[in-house]
Amino acid sequence: MSKCRAPISQDKWHSQNTVKILYLCQRLPFPPDRGDRIVTFNQIRHLCKKHQVTVGCLNHEDMFTAAKTINNEFDVKWVAPDHSLWPKTFGMAACLLARKPLTLGYFNNKDLHARITDLIDNDPPDLVIVFSSSMAQYVTEIESIPRIMHFCDLDSQKWKDLAERCKGITRWIYDREGRLLLEYERRIAAEFSACCVVTEHEAELFRRIIPGIPVHILENGVDTDYFSAFPRQPEEQTLLFVGVMDYAPNVEAVTYFTKTIWPTVTSARPNARFRIVGSRPAKAVRKLAKIRGIEVTGYVADIRPYLCSSTMLVAPLEIARGIQNKILEAMASGLPVLTTPAVAKGLPQGAESQVFVEEREPSRFASAVLELIDNPGLREQRSASARDYIQRYCTWELKLQALDELLDKVVADGRKRRHHANAG
Repeated sequence: MSKCRAPISQDKWHSQNTVKILYLCQRLPFPPDRGDRIVTFNQIRHLCKKHQVTVGCLNHEDMFTAAKTINNEFDVKWVAPDHSLWPKTFGMAACLLARKPLTLGYFNNKDLHARITDLIDNDPPDLVIVFSSSMAQYVTEIESIPRIMHFCDLDSQKWKDLAERCKGITRWIYDREGRLLLEYERRIAAEFSACCVVTEHEAELFRRIIPGIPVHILENGVDTDYFSAFPRQPEEQTLLFVGVMDYAPNVEAVTYFTKTIWPTVTSARPNARFRIVGSRPAKAVRKLAKIRGIEVTGYVADIRPYLCSSTMLVAPLEIARGIQNKILEAMASGLPVLTTPAVAKGLPQGAESQVFVEEREPSRFASAVLELIDNPGLREQRSASARDYIQRYCTWELKLQALDELLDKVVADGRKRRHHANAG
């Protein structure tokens, strides 16, 4: 975690290059311990160094401590109404009846709608940045202000992938969500000034299913100083998985690994250990702690001790949307990574050669695990190369240059359109 910094001088607001930005995201961007918060935390922190930023988001029931802490982290204005279980449930029920994506209902909040409307009416921003399609609903009627839609990845395809692996009512719900969300993604993509995704792989998918709409790539970075601060002290035969552990693809990955791959590993290496680290472990994940050699930690305040004490990170995911931040953070900390082609194809250009990649087929993945356990020289060589790659090409400072360039372009285009409209 980055240290809190002193508020930025108000003199910056007088710069002719300063832009008034309304930034919408699903959750308070603190702590940056999950995919969406990692991105929003770093983008907002970067933007508020130069621009006047107001953040509109939802204060979920598990984030009250974060709400107090974050005021020390950012020099921004906040619009963050409480968003408890009841409005989420009611919102999804309403969307079910109205043939709308349930995701929109889950993130729908009347108070936030009202406060955003009031802000735009009385102190309109120069630019709106929306992170995640579910938050576009708060500014879909605002056509006079330039809007950047950062999809990150296409959520509709995540639900489509999940539907293909489920049965019964769950399959129907996931399939419905995928279809309706894709309709919504296509609509807002056509309405917004610019659209972004997080990887070239995701951009190729975007062009295929939302044809005719230009798409920009805003890759994720890594806080290299933070993740390289701890020395490597690996414990032998210790495997690590990191992620939010009620997220369906993560649950599927660790349950698949422990049922189909782990027995082969422990048969050859009885002292091997597997640590599953991440918040809100689902019941299926908690059960895995009963298996010999497996530890389920739940939430941890600092992931770095686990990264630095493990032999390798395993990421046997079958469904992997966008960039897996866990991979980049492990590389930055010097931890070797073994993952699947589904994950590797979403990494930044050049990163795939810095990790170990193997098919998810149990015997092949287990063999790769055992080979790496027995070959510390190979692990160290690859991890050193990976850490150097991250420091050279994947810092947030480098990656956020693309956001600056896109912001300047969208704001300039918006000013030109207003000028022509006024002249006409």
